[in-house]
Amino acid sequence: MGLFTSRKQQKPVEVKFQKGLLFIKVDNGKEIAYPLDWHPKLLHASDDERAYWKLKPDGSGIRWDNLDVEIDF
Repeated sequence: MGLFTSRKQQKPVEVKFQKGLLFIKVDNGKEIAYPLDWHPKLLHASDDERAYWKLKPDGSGIRWDNLDVEIDF
């Protein structure tokens, strides 16, 4: 799958889903991979639902309000 970014604004974070994993790349170049099995709501979400994420105000993670999922990094 391709790269997803928030529809609201550009952020210093890249989010992509590939082969059962969620990859988060932060602005310092660090990339973190999370198995989607850890987050069943993301695993079963549509591409459109997954694409609607936002950076937490303190920059410590991302959140999908529509799925009630939050991941810290």
